[in-house]
Amino acid sequence: MTMKKPESRVFYLWLAEAVISSILFFVFVYLFSVVVREVELIYYLIPGLSLVFAVFYMYFRYRAWGFEIRDDHLYLKHGVFRKVESMVPYVRIQHIDSQRSILDRLAGLSKVVVYTAGSRGADVRILGVYPRDAKEMQRKLRDVAIESDERDAV
Repeated sequence: MTMKKPESRVFYLWLAEAVISSILFFVFVYLFSVVVREVELIYYLIPGLSLVFAVFYMYFRYRAWGFEIRDDHLYLKHGVFRKVESMVPYVRIQHIDSQRSILDRLAGLSKVVVYTAGSRGADVRILGVYPRDAKEMQRKLRDVAIESDERDAV
C-alpha cells in the first residue's frame, strides 16, 4: 500500500482556522491600538504577516501528513518543524474511535483515533478522512488488531 494523504478539504479547514485566528489577532491588535491611542503601521503588519506565515505553514503541514496501513503496523508521519514518524503495531491497539468536530462536520470530514496499550496519552490521529472511509478504516484496523492479537496469543 502507498502512503495516503488526508483529503484536500482538511487543508482548507486548517486554512480557515488560520484565517479566523489571524482575524481575531487583528481585532485584538486594533483594540490595543485604540486603547493606547497610537496607530502604528507595525500594529497592522504583524497580523498580516502572521496570516502569511499561517498560510505557508498550513501548506507545508498538509504536505508533511501521511499514513499507511501496513502488514503489521499503522505508519504515520507528520510535522513541519519537528518531523514525527509513528509506527503503531496492531497488537498494541486497544480501540479505535471515529470523531467529528463541528468544523469537521462542516467540511464533511472525520478523524480516526487509534488508542494503544501501555502508555499514557498514546493515541494517534488520522486526520481528514471522509466519514465512510473512517468507518471502513476503523473496521479494517479492528480486524487486523484482532488478527495480530490472536497470532501473538498462540
